[in-house]
Amino acid sequence: MITTRSARPAHRSLKALATAGAAAVAVGLVPAAAGAQTSAAPQAAGVTTAEAAAAAKSYTYLQYKKNKKDPSNSRLSLIHVQQISPDKTRSYVLDSWRAGSGLGTAKNKVGRNACQSNVGWLPSGDYRIEYFKNNFVGTINGIVWKLQDKRCKANGKKGTKRDALFIHSEMKSNGKQGSSEPTRWDGNGDYKSEGCIKLKPSDIRELKGYRSNFPKPTRLYVS
Repeated sequence: MITTRSARPAHRSLKALATAGAAAVAVGLVPAAAGAQTSAAPQAAGVTTAEAAAAAKSYTYLQYKKNKKDPSNSRLSLIHVQQISPDKTRSYVLDSWRAGSGLGTAKNKVGRNACQSNVGWLPSGDYRIEYFKNNFVGTINGIVWKLQDKRCKANGKKGTKRDALFIHSEMKSNGKQGSSEPTRWDGNGDYKSEGCIKLKPSDIRELKGYRSNFPKPTRLYVS
């Protein structure tokens, strides 16, 4: 279980870390998946027990940065935190993608109101990622990450509870493009949503691809 810290480690942008990450997995420095986060994992030659235990504490999380000027052109980043030693961590941005949430524009403040259901972007805060599905079937389809429900804040008080929040794209349940909405990605207008975080199909497939060589993210931070 990841413990949320009040001060998160500084990030170093390293978009091409996938190759380095795969090499790190090969020498036992980075767990290949969340399930490998255990000191009982195979240990590479030359890696001490302390180093192996530290590597087992490595994790990833997602960060969504809202863009008030254009909510449909916000950013979703996948960040890897590597425990170098018991008192030292190193943090990298593995990748970052354009993403949208809500129906807001620079002029449409209602769409930037997190308390406005089915219109505003998702509330800021810390989210638990409840599950990942590769072939989800529903109002949305295909690759999805389900986020916990979250209440917005209005005048310092808890407001509307936002639910049915996902990270998703527009595709069929098998990941292919359909012939009509909402299974077909048509362009920049499709970054708009009723509150979910939306990525274009190629980008959400890239995000899914990191699950092969890095711990699976269990938290999302929105600001």
